Amino acid sequence: MTTLQERLQDDVKTAMKAGKKDELEVLRTLLSDAKNVAIDAGLDRGGIPDEVMMKVIRKGVKSRRESIELYKQGKRDDLVAKEEFQIGVIQQYLPADMSDAELEVIVDSVILEVGASDKSAMGAVMKGVMARVEGRADGRRISPIVNARLS
Repeated sequence: MTTLQERLQDDVKTAMKAGKKDELEVLRTLLSDAKNVAIDAGLDRGGIPDEVMMKVIRKGVKSRRESIELYKQGKRDDLVAKEEFQIGVIQQYLPADMSDAELEVIVDSVILEVGASDKSAMGAVMKGVMARVEGRADGRRISPIVNARLS
């Protein structure tokens, strides 16, 4: 089974051969970021674990989404389009998002486990839910569900 790092490296080669410069830039940036994280953590750059790669990929999407918000405020539609393209490339490597129904089931089970009854336990519930979804749902999607359940 190929690792996420190997898959990215193969896709870099494919993008180079196909002349897809924009896609190549995104993939190289991801690999570079992953290698920097591996170096900082004292890991081997040649065999970066998939967990580390997933964190780097999620961070890449998050930072680009933040950039999109800033570019929209500055009315820079050209840069918004570039960031959205990059997110599209990166999301190929992320697992599919969970549905709202799946999230609601997880939220309900965590609320029962934590024994939450009001909004003062929102932090504990969010922490439990985020640990279970493992990046398959964004906190911005989870928070309103938790908030509604604890009302």
